[in-house]
Amino acid sequence: MEQKTKKIYAFLPWVLTLAVLGAFTLYGTIYRVAPNPFETKFKKVDLLSTMRIHLLEANEAEKNAVLAITDEESEAFAAKARQAADGVESNRKEIESFIHQEKLPRETEIINEFNSCWSQYRKLDETILDLAVQNTNLKAQKISSTQCAQEMARFEESVNHLIHQGKNVSQCNNTITHSYEALTASLKIFALHKPHIEEADDKQMDKIEQNIKSYDESAKKALGSLRNIADLNENADLKNAESTYKRFMNLTDEVLRLSRMNTNIKSAELSLGKKRLVSSQCQEILATLQEAVQAQQSNATR
Repeated sequence: MEQKTKKIYAFLPWVLTLAVLGAFTLYGTIYRVAPNPFETKFKKVDLLSTMRIHLLEANEAEKNAVLAITDEESEAFAAKARQAADGVESNRKEIESFIHQEKLPRETEIINEFNSCWSQYRKLDETILDLAVQNTNLKAQKISSTQCAQEMARFEESVNHLIHQGKNVSQCNNTITHSYEALTASLKIFALHKPHIEEADDKQMDKIEQNIKSYDESAKKALGSLRNIADLNENADLKNAESTYKRFMNLTDEVLRLSRMNTNIKSAELSLGKKRLVSSQCQEILATLQEAVQAQQSNATR
């Protein structure tokens, strides 16, 4: 009997603890404390303010991604833009939860309006950022101003040597004439790189490419005519000119391919056009919702 009593006393603290916890749980279930309406309103106002700040940060980072001149900078700013937009999304879900719990018609209407606008924003934002980080126009410009410029300088040097040698070959006039034709045509092709890179309209790019094709045919015809001159059959400068021109045109094809993608121009147009309008609309809706929440808070204090 005494041993049983000792065992009971040993388990007694545990029994009392469980009883107290059970009592608190039962009390919490029956007398659940309703959320403080003032705290809820304050939280909603704070969330809206944070959303508007994150939205501004997302817009700023997106514009920097579009304007950046290197892939590394574009990607870094794009990551910041996505992070800020994710912040808006996180706050949106939280405040939407509050609004759905309270079931206030005006706030429900406004948050639904924002959701629609925000959906447009995110789709546009992702399109712009995907385009911005490709930097095809900038890459085309870099190839044109560096590699193409170097090949053109080598080509010009070789052709100028041919022009100076022209007076010593049997077909002097033909040598000089065809050399100038090849040089003029190639320089015109090089000059058309810039307007093609800067052009946004496909039809205008078609016209530029047609001109490039025409000048390319002229240059090749002139080089072919030089090759048919007996005294230039094994001429080193002519061989250099031909190989250099071939490299130049291969690079030109790459410039045109990158330029055709127009990712920098397209991202800039979207950023300054449709995206700007949608972003402003989102900000206005958030401001309206903030006013509605604050008005509700004022009414609650009366």
